[in-house]
Amino acid sequence: MEEGNGRVIPHLIVNRAEVVSEGCCACGNGYAPNAGGERALTAAVGEDNKTYMFCAPCGDSIMGHVQVDSVRQRYSWDWVVPLKGSPLNHNGNGH
Repeated sequence: MEEGNGRVIPHLIVNRAEVVSEGCCACGNGYAPNAGGERALTAAVGEDNKTYMFCAPCGDSIMGHVQVDSVRQRYSWDWVVPLKGSPLNHNGNGH
């Protein structure tokens, strides 16, 4: 999620109203290089529902392998857009 100059660009997860500054949990690539954004897969895992984000290609691969409907419910598609000069701190909570 770095620009050519080495700066990390935070991304807003639209449906979750959360800011991420890490790349895909599978391949490590960043999300949405342009302002139009792109989809990303969110997985809620464990009793505490820890979330993991995956880029669209990795998300498509994951969902292509999920066979059980009850497991499928742990995944959701979100829309991710890059933030430029964001006033929000990590996770949008202001802390």
